[in-house]
Amino acid sequence: MEQQGDQATRRRQGSRPTVERDLPPDFPARIATKVIFTNERERDPEAAMEKIGEMLLRNVGRPTRLRHFIDAVEILENDSETLRFAGISFISLVLDRQENPRFEKFLSDILDAMIEDHQQEAKPPYQLEYRRKRFSAYARILGEAFIAMMFINSELYEVVSHIFSLLIRKEMEHEQASRERRDGSGRRITLRQADERQTVGKKLFDDVVDYIHARGEQRTGTLQQQNPNEFIAILADRMRGTRRYVIQDIINRQALDRRKEAEKELSERLASAEEIILARDAFKRGIDLYWTEKQYNFKFMAVEKVRVTVQVLAVIVGVLHFLAGYLGAFAMHWAEGLVTAVVMYVFARVFGSRQYFRRFFPDDVSKELEVVIGSFTPTLRKMSKDQLDGFVHHQVRDPSNLSYVTLLPEFVRYVFAVMPDRTNVVVEREELAEILQNMELDIARVLRTSSGAGHVAPGALSAL
Repeated sequence: MEQQGDQATRRRQGSRPTVERDLPPDFPARIATKVIFTNERERDPEAAMEKIGEMLLRNVGRPTRLRHFIDAVEILENDSETLRFAGISFISLVLDRQENPRFEKFLSDILDAMIEDHQQEAKPPYQLEYRRKRFSAYARILGEAFIAMMFINSELYEVVSHIFSLLIRKEMEHEQASRERRDGSGRRITLRQADERQTVGKKLFDDVVDYIHARGEQRTGTLQQQNPNEFIAILADRMRGTRRYVIQDIINRQALDRRKEAEKELSERLASAEEIILARDAFKRGIDLYWTEKQYNFKFMAVEKVRVTVQVLAVIVGVLHFLAGYLGAFAMHWAEGLVTAVVMYVFARVFGSRQYFRRFFPDDVSKELEVVIGSFTPTLRKMSKDQLDGFVHHQVRDPSNLSYVTLLPEFVRYVFAVMPDRTNVVVEREELAEILQNMELDIARVLRTSSGAGHVAPGALSAL
């Protein structure tokens, strides 16, 4: 046993610099011997467990001595007569110790060290005699300890489940942290990161289950009808169920965390109540300018028709007088006709020009409309469905918008159509369509119930 401890310590000190070098070479073997003697010396099993746990915590509880505990357990598992003491070593750290932070941290540090060494292949892999498949040395250490616990008492599966569940959660956390570091650092990999890269792709908890399953198989070539390792096969099945439950729980928690993070990010993006209140007046100004802009073409064409009519009539009168003077009709001299034609032409060019009719043309408010819409579109962009629904409902119910109430859906569509970078809008297209549909129903109710519905601006209705 002491020779095995020397070999394990020398191999550990050569591969991991975190082990203290001032300890004797056979320190893991001494720890294993203390576990055996302490358990045999005490008649009360509970007192023995308590003393073993305190002894282990006192001697190998430091971060630099954690791997001596792993070596001590491995030494106990190398002999079939001391195998049960490997299970006792783990039982003493877990049983009735769940509320003791010292032992919880000790067990957590041990599993962290085993996961790290498993990823780096600090120990050579182990191969069963009757199987060609190789297993991690740390999968064998944990697997044999779990088997030893079940050999001592089948009711100790609670301890097995606690250690195995903690192992799964820790390894999943390590994988998540490694993925975040890899995604955060991009494609640049330093020499230190290359050295820390995992050399084993299989997870330790999967390897533990596979090892226990292999140990529970009945060996071929034996004459026994009943499998003597049936309890080991049952243990592997129970651990598979625990693995499924823990992994599903981790996935559900991660999904819940992602959902909370997305909701938090969305809440930070949403518009505040102050921004919504400030956007109401700008929206009212925008709908007024939009109605004015829609009437611009009609008013412009009406004035343009009058202007063209004046020009045409002046030209026609000038031409008729010129012809009458040229033909001598109505006793008109040709000079009079020519002068009249010139005067009417000048009249058409001066009094029928757009410069003269400028005072009658409507004002172009397109630039002002663009500025006003740009003042509240950032707020609309950040509104959620409920916020936007409440915002437009308030605009529909506002008495000052009654003259333009039928124009509101079209104005909302126009605002979202001219909004730059619409891919960054919180409200989806389907949600916007639903909001507009509800808005039209609100408008119909307002027009039916409002006493001032008859005072809706005729221009607003004709513009639809």
